[in-house]
Amino acid sequence: MLSPTQIHQTFGHASLNKSQRPGLVRALVISKYPKFRSEIVSALQATFEVDYYASTSASMVGLKNNKAPGLIVMDYELLVHDSRDFITCKMEHEKLQDIPIVVTGKVRQEEFNETVRLLCPVAYLRRPFMKSQLHDEASRMVDSPLEFSWQHLPKCQKEALQSTASNYRMMARRVRRENPLSLAQTEESCTPLVNEVLEGNSGDLMENIKGHHNYPYVHSFKVATLLSLLGEAIGIRDHELLTVTVGGMMMDIGKLMAPEELLNRPDRLSREELHELKKHVFHSHGILDKSEISNEGIRVIAEQHHERLDGSGYPRGLKGKDLNELARLAAIIDVFCALTDQRPYKPAYSFESSLQVLEKMEGKLDPFLLALFKEIILKLYKPVVH
Repeated sequence: MLSPTQIHQTFGHASLNKSQRPGLVRALVISKYPKFRSEIVSALQATFEVDYYASTSASMVGLKNNKAPGLIVMDYELLVHDSRDFITCKMEHEKLQDIPIVVTGKVRQEEFNETVRLLCPVAYLRRPFMKSQLHDEASRMVDSPLEFSWQHLPKCQKEALQSTASNYRMMARRVRRENPLSLAQTEESCTPLVNEVLEGNSGDLMENIKGHHNYPYVHSFKVATLLSLLGEAIGIRDHELLTVTVGGMMMDIGKLMAPEELLNRPDRLSREELHELKKHVFHSHGILDKSEISNEGIRVIAEQHHERLDGSGYPRGLKGKDLNELARLAAIIDVFCALTDQRPYKPAYSFESSLQVLEKMEGKLDPFLLALFKEIILKLYKPVVH
């Protein structure tokens, strides 16, 4: 079998991990500069199925592939000087017209050629840029059609989704730049979410987040929604309920410091890699410290949601009465959401299968809260009884 390098040398393109990672968005990377092409592929390959090409003419086959790409990343110079057939192909085929494009180049934003804007949706990144900048912009563009569809939802649902998505992107940027987070802004973004939960619209919110490709945001949104729902069920009210919801949204903020390749590996992590990934709890602690967020509820959720009643959890091996009630809530919901999430290394479990897994964790999870959570989930998903 030819290696990706040999394929590239022979045909002018290569594909990465296509057979190993079903469900990922396909990205076409088109750049005549090997160095930039390598940097772009490196930034995207953890979360995208990547095909890369050295010219627009070579990419035509990839563009017309049966599995249409969800994203195109290409050089400004190629798009301006060597793209007539490529642009014609994209504009004439209905399934290709709405594919977002991220253009990279050295020209200033104001010099960005106006003809490129005919290819909307399009974004421009000026080189040099950090890998995280490209990854974040690519993810934003891929999710733009779904987020645009939120415009047609009832006003409060739209606000709950838009405000949390926007704030999460802001938190991610600030974490990667080692800047402090704003608790006030996160509370403001989560307020519409809490209101919608109290109005009984949790199921609609969970349904409308499906298909979003920003996994850390989706997982955090689901955790925050279910924490709010379960918190309200046990009598948490008013600002305390908002605190629980914010805690869910910020619970895994430390994972934003972990390498993308660890978060999105399609195969089993080594013991050393698992140890590295578990450090996200300490990273979360440090981020909250730097941000001067001292709220006990938020910190407990972030620092204890991987602990277990029998002491088998991490990072401190807390057990029994040492586990805060909010951490017990978060532990159940985090496991449930992780099971129902689709990831590169596993399919999404059904809610029934996920509840069965939780029930088998006897001695690790709070039995009273688990029984209540099961009751809530069965109502939320409204399974059809045959």
